[in-house]
Amino acid sequence: MDAATISGTYGSPSPCSQESPAAAGARALEAFVGATEKLMAEEKEKEKEKKRDEALVERLMRRVLEGFGSVVDRKLGREAEPQGGFTTTKLIERMKHLIDERARTDSQGRRVAPHLFKLKVEWGTHSEAPPEFIKELENEVLAAAIDYINDRRLLTLSPVKVETSNDIFTSGITVDPSFGEFEEDLKQRDLAEQRAREVAESIPRSHLSQHDTPVTARVTTPDGTRERVLQFRPGGRRMNVGRFSDNDLQLEHPSVSKVHAALVMNREGTLLVADTGSTNGIFINGRRLTYGEARQIEEGDVVSFGDVEVRFRKT
Repeated sequence: MDAATISGTYGSPSPCSQESPAAAGARALEAFVGATEKLMAEEKEKEKEKKRDEALVERLMRRVLEGFGSVVDRKLGREAEPQGGFTTTKLIERMKHLIDERARTDSQGRRVAPHLFKLKVEWGTHSEAPPEFIKELENEVLAAAIDYINDRRLLTLSPVKVETSNDIFTSGITVDPSFGEFEEDLKQRDLAEQRAREVAESIPRSHLSQHDTPVTARVTTPDGTRERVLQFRPGGRRMNVGRFSDNDLQLEHPSVSKVHAALVMNREGTLLVADTGSTNGIFINGRRLTYGEARQIEEGDVVSFGDVEVRFRKT
């Protein structure tokens, strides 16, 4: 091969060995378009995910608040159409019914309403619900409870409050009014009252006296002595003894329980005492009563409620 041939073969650039400016521009444009399309696809996917997240939030909101009427309206800006479960109105109406059902009469004839309202929410709903919506529901229930208790002129043993908890056995949401920390004392009081009635009713009606019988209680504490007159009606209601002021015979001493004992006069006019579950017990002339036992009090007996001694006499 001669020099001219070699020069022509290897000395001049081959058309495939160097790209023209036009071809390079076309290839760069193609790469740019591909990158742009990929970016747009990624953005579209993000938008879809965002919409799914928003839809999920709305579904969760509806699951929690679907039945809560005005709460849904305010948060979603649309009219709620509950498909099932409680609405706020139904929940509050149920709460009012339970307040009336569980209200009780104290020793002074006053009506006392529950003060602790426990909202039990379905397990999954509670865990998925935004805390601010649960809080708003609590505020709505609290306001309705206070208004209803005031309108009915009921008393409470403690300030009204609402507590929310999740419960695997609850479907939707329920409300449970209670007397909170006083619940056990009230149950013991009811039990003692029932036992006192049973004792009183065991006496034949032929021996019943219809006249009130005044009984003077002479109370001796480390601080001194005082007297209090109690009006008993044979076969009538029981009277409570305890540290709290709503007891018929209040004994303000740390050794005395909130509701320590119950007194009742049976149809024969015999005065009886029963322990309602006190901490330090009841002693008659040094002998302790067993829980739930009703014992007769004779003239001159020394009845000890904790460290407080009381002598009863008919006047």
